[in-house]
Amino acid sequence: MVHIRSLSSNDKDAWFRLWRGYLDFYEKTLDPAVSEATWYKLLAVDDIFGLVAADANGKIIGIVNCVVHANTWSTQPVCYLEDLFVDPAARGQGAGRALIEAIIARARAEGWLRVYWQTKQSNTKAQHLYDQVAQKTDWVRYDVATAD
Repeated sequence: MVHIRSLSSNDKDAWFRLWRGYLDFYEKTLDPAVSEATWYKLLAVDDIFGLVAADANGKIIGIVNCVVHANTWSTQPVCYLEDLFVDPAARGQGAGRALIEAIIARARAEGWLRVYWQTKQSNTKAQHLYDQVAQKTDWVRYDVATAD
């Protein structure tokens, strides 16, 4: 059984453990100050929040970080599910699905227009889940790096 709840300041060690796993999965390295700032924003910034998935013993096995923002096509905000990670040892227990469903439920309760996210094309395991809970779009993403 997986329990979903809001991120709390007591979750720092567990969040950082999973955050490092997430960065490792995507082969990314961040300045530790960026990770600390992300942690702070998740707890203190109104439109940025995190949830955790805990197993039956209370161990945190998954995290999700989200940004709620305005958009130009509606008066309703939208939610960007920016980061989702489940401990590899705990995958297959429903934590990823439960985290996504919790975000979708919050979106409905708070009147957000939609929840959206992206993943690498090679992340087929995650896409198997995503195909079950959301509609894949045909949009192509472009990025321009403007700072280090």
